[in-house]
Amino acid sequence: MPEPAPGWVRVAVTAVGICGTDLHIYGGMLGDVSGLQPGHEVAGVIDAIGDGVMLATGTKVALEPLTACGHCFQCGTGHRNRCPEHRLFGVTARGGMTEFMSVPAECLHPLPADLNDNVAALAEPMAVCVRGVRLGGVGLGDRVAVLGAGSIGALSVLAAREAGAGEIFVTARYPHQAALAQALGATRVFATIEQMTEALGTASMDVVIETVGGRANSLTEAVNVAGRGATIAMLGVFEGSPGIPGLTFAERELTLVGSYCYARAARVGDFALATSLLSKYRTELPELVTHRFKLDQVASAYAAAGDKKSGSIKVQIEP
Repeated sequence: MPEPAPGWVRVAVTAVGICGTDLHIYGGMLGDVSGLQPGHEVAGVIDAIGDGVMLATGTKVALEPLTACGHCFQCGTGHRNRCPEHRLFGVTARGGMTEFMSVPAECLHPLPADLNDNVAALAEPMAVCVRGVRLGGVGLGDRVAVLGAGSIGALSVLAAREAGAGEIFVTARYPHQAALAQALGATRVFATIEQMTEALGTASMDVVIETVGGRANSLTEAVNVAGRGATIAMLGVFEGSPGIPGLTFAERELTLVGSYCYARAARVGDFALATSLLSKYRTELPELVTHRFKLDQVASAYAAAGDKKSGSIKVQIEP
């Protein structure tokens, strides 16, 4: 049972999601992480507080799992995600696949008491999508393509809607992903990028949100559908060094922007905005959580998360 230090809080974890990064860690893509306690998509209830903490026990919270030095230039401008000393609970520090965890109070975002625990644990991936949409510059009336319809792709549809996108087109590999993207507000969903370009034409999008990563050819696909002067926001985590068609990229004067975690540079930070969206879309979001497991079923949870043919989109563990 962790005892919270001054300024820290002990959280009783109610739900923690498995994401693509967790699968990459488990598969060895990020090197040897033996002994790591994973879990960075965390929701819970404050169980105990350390000295100097103003939060109350019993408060429902979502964890913004990012810590940083707090005094460098990047931290001072609200970009803790760019701090050279940043750490992520569940990735480079002990995470939330546990009954109780201790975290800095400043990393917690209070949530409405009646918000579904499984929806609450979507705050972290929602914040990733808010960040990507902001960096992509989605604006009123924009035509947006979202490549990939896993949990990040699905939540990017909501984030793009919130930013004012006029039309949102999605590629989804599996029928259950397509159905969810449509339910969350996609204008139209395609099984492949070829079907999208055949229906809508090449160079037809104002913003492209790439969410696939891995070994996919999705950056080339993004360039193919990006219109002149468009922006491509890269949210997917790639293995190796993906290529892009350089001549087309230059001739259309495209912008490729990387997106990493979330920042607090805006008046309302990425994570804070994400938590407000959970409440706004609370009736639509439960469908995204397709599988739930207990802590002693973590092996089965990882297996379900890694097998999209199982119908999984977001798999969560409920400690």
